[in-house]
Amino acid sequence: MSCGIIFQVAYIRFVFLGPTAEALHLSSQDYGNIISVFGFVAMVMYFVGGWFADRFPPKLLVAVGLSGTGVLDLYLAQAPGYGGTLVAHVLMAVMGMGLYWPALVKAIGMLGDASEQGRLFGFLEGMRGVTSTLVGFIGTALVAVTVTQAAGVVWLIRVYGILAFVFAALVWFLVRNDDEKLAELGSSTVTLRQLWLAAKNKYTWLIGLTVMMMYCFYTTLGYFSPLLEYRFGIAAGLIGVIGVVRTYVFQFVAGPAGGVVVDKVTRSSPRFLRWMFLGCAVIAVGFLVLPRSSAFGGIAVALMFVLCLFVFASRGVYFATVGEVGIPENERGGVIGLVSGIAFLPDAFLPSLSAWWIGDPGAEPAVPERGGGYTALFVFLLAAALLGLLLTTLTTRVRRRELAARDNGLPHESAPLAPAI
Repeated sequence: MSCGIIFQVAYIRFVFLGPTAEALHLSSQDYGNIISVFGFVAMVMYFVGGWFADRFPPKLLVAVGLSGTGVLDLYLAQAPGYGGTLVAHVLMAVMGMGLYWPALVKAIGMLGDASEQGRLFGFLEGMRGVTSTLVGFIGTALVAVTVTQAAGVVWLIRVYGILAFVFAALVWFLVRNDDEKLAELGSSTVTLRQLWLAAKNKYTWLIGLTVMMMYCFYTTLGYFSPLLEYRFGIAAGLIGVIGVVRTYVFQFVAGPAGGVVVDKVTRSSPRFLRWMFLGCAVIAVGFLVLPRSSAFGGIAVALMFVLCLFVFASRGVYFATVGEVGIPENERGGVIGLVSGIAFLPDAFLPSLSAWWIGDPGAEPAVPERGGGYTALFVFLLAAALLGLLLTTLTTRVRRRELAARDNGLPHESAPLAPAI
């Protein structure tokens, strides 16, 4: 449940993009720039977080990460200006991705043996989605009843800050440390040698770039809100509800569904992702040709929800390919670390670029679209989908050749095929 709380303010743009910038007294471009800096720091934290997880008990790190995030949330609710908001987001990346996340992964993994990991992490994702959805709908109602949406967002940020403290206390008093299991666990730190081995593995780049292409769609979902409101005439009061459904409901509905389809139907995550990229490409073309008027608002919402289905179904199987292509256990930590660094790179530049493209129609005076506006955004996403199609096809063919070489007794680079995760 804490996982459904700690990241909410850092990613609140997915539900309330314009009102958040207004609440923080920032232009949409300044807010986009800050979010990009947050994404860059978060990417770095994915590499160094294992160092903290190896040296401190998970319970302590989870509690400190939650408490620190609570402090930062309440500080942000004061609208501290550009500099203060930037520092707060940098520290939120440290608390969330550096302290909290690796400790949470280690703690969840300790709750069962190897045969139970899928169930444990599936339950984690499901409870995270349910919590995010419930609090998200409550937050939407809170924003709706305030005098302005910006004022509602301020109160919502305060609520998230208080909840972070509540969950920090619950973790501290209810969760116990298991020193025996902690002593038995291997290192979580990704070494330079592991990264070097990962960099020499072709699958690192194929998988990393594949996830990066799909993550471009995920990163830009929040920027559909002003498109729906100002170009397709969707009522402002519905935008928050649509944002909660888009961001949270699909998280716990489509994610598990994607895993089931991979296990029962495609039996290959690259093959499944290829179909998802094809669907994303069709949706991108749909938004390029759909006239932007209120008469087509319902169609625009439907297209966006179908896109969310593809994106969140893909999120559930992002890293399954690492197991499927038979990367040795002793190299997987480095591969996953480097893949994550590549995959989440859009967080470091795409929010800023998207803010520049779409402008800010709600500002006074309004900031117009630049550099092609939403047309440029959807052309970019179409290119990402087509590259994803190419990368998943390459991954499938390379693995097929390796398996054929193994069956024929020829030397090959990868280890034997592992079952799908």
